[in-house]
Amino acid sequence: MPSAPLVDVVIDRVAAGLDRPFTYRRPDAWAAVGPGWRVLVPFGRSQAAGLVVAEHEGPTAGPVKDLLRPLDPYPLLPPDLVAVAVWMRDRWGCLLPQALRAAVPAPVRHMPAPDPPWLYAGAEPTRGSERRRLWTYLAERGGATREEALAATGVSPAVLRAMETAGQVRRGVPPRPPLPPPSTRLTPDQERAVAAILAQLDTGGEVLVEGVTGSGKTEVYLAAVAATLARGRQAIVLVPEIALTPQMQARFEQRFPGRVAVFHSAMADGVRVREWHRVRTGEAEVVLGARSAVFAPCPRLGLVVVDEEHEPTYKQDEHPRYHAREVARERARRVGAVLVLGSATPSLETAWAARTGQVAWVRLRKRVGGRPLARAEVVDMRAELKAGHREMFSRALKDAVAECLAAGDQAILLLNRRGFSTSVVCRACGQPRMCPRCAVSLTLHATERRLLCHYCLHEEPVPTVCPACGSPQIRQFGVGTERVVEEVRRLWPDARVLRADADSLRRRGSHRRLFEAFLARRADVLVGTQVIAKGLHWPGVTLVGVVAADLGLTLPDFRAAERTFALLTQAAGRAGRGDRPGRVIIQTYNPEHYSVAAAARQDFDAFYAEELGFRELLGYPPFGHLLLVEAADEDPARAAAEAERARTVLAGRSGLVLLGPAPAPLARLRGRWRMHLLVKARELVLVLDAARALLDDNPRLSLTVDPYHLL
Repeated sequence: MPSAPLVDVVIDRVAAGLDRPFTYRRPDAWAAVGPGWRVLVPFGRSQAAGLVVAEHEGPTAGPVKDLLRPLDPYPLLPPDLVAVAVWMRDRWGCLLPQALRAAVPAPVRHMPAPDPPWLYAGAEPTRGSERRRLWTYLAERGGATREEALAATGVSPAVLRAMETAGQVRRGVPPRPPLPPPSTRLTPDQERAVAAILAQLDTGGEVLVEGVTGSGKTEVYLAAVAATLARGRQAIVLVPEIALTPQMQARFEQRFPGRVAVFHSAMADGVRVREWHRVRTGEAEVVLGARSAVFAPCPRLGLVVVDEEHEPTYKQDEHPRYHAREVARERARRVGAVLVLGSATPSLETAWAARTGQVAWVRLRKRVGGRPLARAEVVDMRAELKAGHREMFSRALKDAVAECLAAGDQAILLLNRRGFSTSVVCRACGQPRMCPRCAVSLTLHATERRLLCHYCLHEEPVPTVCPACGSPQIRQFGVGTERVVEEVRRLWPDARVLRADADSLRRRGSHRRLFEAFLARRADVLVGTQVIAKGLHWPGVTLVGVVAADLGLTLPDFRAAERTFALLTQAAGRAGRGDRPGRVIIQTYNPEHYSVAAAARQDFDAFYAEELGFRELLGYPPFGHLLLVEAADEDPARAAAEAERARTVLAGRSGLVLLGPAPAPLARLRGRWRMHLLVKARELVLVLDAARALLDDNPRLSLTVDPYHLL
């Protein structure tokens, strides 16, 4: 039985029947092809693209087809990232093609790899004025792009090709000049944090940098990245929101000019492909981006930073339902890199790991420059109502905004809800206008005079009479960002106001324009949702007003208190980052809640102690793992029957706690009725075994391992 070089290929098609590798013989002409290469293979009666996940020698008992050819000039993924994709399939119960597609974005799969853009001098030419001229140009500059070199020297492309063939010009990454020393002097706390990271830079490990808002965590990241690059390795820096990318990009490009690649979902396809290949070829040494940047194809990864690691935006909502922090941890473990987690309000899971000695832990307790934390005041809106004050802004917040504007300072007004009002309600019958496909009320957007569903994007004009009873007594109920803007303009007509929410920030580049406009003080008041509460640095802001702190507390989710505490603390951290002290006004109908009270004091330890006891009592993370099972169907009876069947499949399994099934908090979404079954277990392996059993029984079920949202 002959032995042959074989490769295992995962076909780039998402289907349950293709959730495994297929084996092909590797011809001698393609001997370099191995894990990470994208290849074309015969498949059935046609051909298909796929990715090599393994190579081996073995006997060929039956007929094995040859792979046809590689599709790129080099492997798209480094070997560690291929292994991480295979690990993701088991960790989150997805299909292997889904995991690989997460690692290789669609534009990269569908567009050819560009030629390495840099040219640099190779063997010295001894003849020809054109050759000599081009070689001298490249040697003096240390390298240049193809376009720059040809334009500057007037050399023809044919001469350039001949010089490449002769080895007189080479393509690739030019030698990097040494990094200049940092211009900022680190504080003692920052120096301790950097030392903790550097201590593990050669061996790998994990460090939590827990620092109050404004304590200079970004400077710690910059110093750690510089040390990583000095060792000839690459770094990935993750941020939770696209809105944070422009600010961080400016900081990193100033420190590492020409070495930074940016990844996020708002990029044009061509730009994304260019940046992806800059990283893969080693030209870009620092990757900055949102959640998907964790898959940047760094061949020499030495450091991964997850900034604001507590943010739920690091959890992917669609398959593969990965958490970027966990993927970063696995990537770092496989290549001996350091994982740095940074936050003023770390997740309960990370805080618990640090406090139990599972990871290194450094605290930055003071703001840079000795600036004090913003002074916070909690306003009980129940007392405001009793005093006859029924306006959107409490008396304290109105006075604070007036004082802020009179002093020439800037204010942020935070509302964790977009749109003009919560809903449109009939005063006669009490019925809100509901989405016909989802169990949620429609939101009024005053600018367009439209009602919009923020789940399925159904929209319709604002009714003049109630569709349910015919009454003309239609009124707006609740408050949204547009209503807040309108109220600010009514109270302070001379104030320049900006709005920041998912609706106003849809266009490409809108986040950068917003950040730069407010930084340049072209607006006095910024009204927005949680997108403006995280990590952004506007030195002119002295006041943050939280219009309604209770919105998140009412959600049926065990993480509601944690999210509320983090949002309020992060929002408070936007005030007083310049030379003038900051002030925070928190309006709430529940001032006694421990998350609100602790956030007003910016006291993470107090919140942690209270919340941890609740989590341990009920077996929620970090003391257990969850599996959210969803059955959805246009027929509510069928959805209920599928959910009951799922419970039957798991009933009697040791170590599982089953809650439900019950209607989902959003019982109908995009025309489908939804039933939820929540599975709890102390050990992750029990949850993963349950997920596999459910999928084997019913592939139509939607399963989320360790969900971050239960709606």
